[in-house]
Amino acid sequence: MTAATQRNAFAAYHATPQFIGPIVVASDTSPHSDAAFPIAQSLAERTNSAVHIVSAMMPFAMPMYAFDTVPVPLETDLAVREGREGLLNAQRDRLVQPVAAWPVAVRTGEPAREIVEFASEMKARVIVVGRGRHAALDRALGGETVLRLLQLGDAPVLAAEAKLTTPPRSVVIATDFSEFSLYAAQVALSIAAPDAHVCLVHVAPPFSKTDPGLEDRATAYRNQALHGFAQVHERLLRDGITFEELLVEGNPSDELIKVIRTKEADLVVSATHGYGFLRRMILGSVAAELLRHAPCSVLCVPGSAHTLAAARARSATTTPTRAFDMTVLDAELKAFSDRNAGRSCTVEVDQRDLGAQILGHALPLVGASYDRTEHMVSLMFGASELAGQHLTHSIGAVSAVDASTDSDGRERVLRIGHADGQTLVLLG
Repeated sequence: MTAATQRNAFAAYHATPQFIGPIVVASDTSPHSDAAFPIAQSLAERTNSAVHIVSAMMPFAMPMYAFDTVPVPLETDLAVREGREGLLNAQRDRLVQPVAAWPVAVRTGEPAREIVEFASEMKARVIVVGRGRHAALDRALGGETVLRLLQLGDAPVLAAEAKLTTPPRSVVIATDFSEFSLYAAQVALSIAAPDAHVCLVHVAPPFSKTDPGLEDRATAYRNQALHGFAQVHERLLRDGITFEELLVEGNPSDELIKVIRTKEADLVVSATHGYGFLRRMILGSVAAELLRHAPCSVLCVPGSAHTLAAARARSATTTPTRAFDMTVLDAELKAFSDRNAGRSCTVEVDQRDLGAQILGHALPLVGASYDRTEHMVSLMFGASELAGQHLTHSIGAVSAVDASTDSDGRERVLRIGHADGQTLVLLG
């Protein structure tokens, strides 16, 4: 890839507005959750954010003869929930000084899923959990819950060490120069100390220096990476924050942990996935290794967090142009499909009872159709090579459809109103 191509790729990158919702503290009331509270208070002051506490309890499971174990609601559930609320309030009052009136929510269900749903309803800017001492992920919220939060949700997750009680001053940010890792860096800088020192790290493949052919390739790679660092630095520049760039070779998680130890970092930051112009480096496995072994707090930002934030930013800045004529909605949707087929979409369903739910990210639009008899709109997604095998989402009791455009007149949001809310197709 030439430098000109790289410049063109970076020119398309713009800072993505982040969510401005509350900080969500997830706690199971154990001592290993304590670390989440002081840093949440400090970050709330740093970002001028509200804080909400959430805890989830597994439903009581009663073994029954000849049947699988099934959840059974009991009359004592209310007392158990009240007991959990009391423990959470006591934990908050013990760890947050002066005492803050942070709301407490107790939910029943699989913990990670309940925490993710709560964070989604709140449009949380970050979920904070206590990581436990000595990087013991298996002692924080139980098992692989932090990884489950990243797999199921869109919100960034901060797994905090007890020693992190103020915004981090020494930050290591892993980058593959993709929009995903750039967004992760944005999130990190929004919570870092105003005078933080940031080390941007890219881990290159371990080219062999004994092979002249590979040495030429390694030199070209290093030149590309140096250009990438310059572009990233330019876009992340902040008054008061100092930067350095570091290019290393080897296994990503091993090399990042070496850098963390050398820099005595307070925080390491990783996107959980993303494709860069050099290679795909930051994978879920890297995030998992950092969560298990990094000697500091870990901030993981799902790639979907960038996708969703960008889509909502587009939605907020578009202007409704016109309502589709319901009497010829089938023709309207066919024309819409012809104009927008192949564009990448995020699909969000907003229901009055359940709040906002994301159905999918980066879905290629095939088209939309309308069934007059059933008053049903069908949305189809997939790639052309699927030869007609598409993912279809059907929406019943449709009452209104309209489209919004950006300043260039390009359609950005298709809104479908229905009986219990609306569905948004957010076009990339």
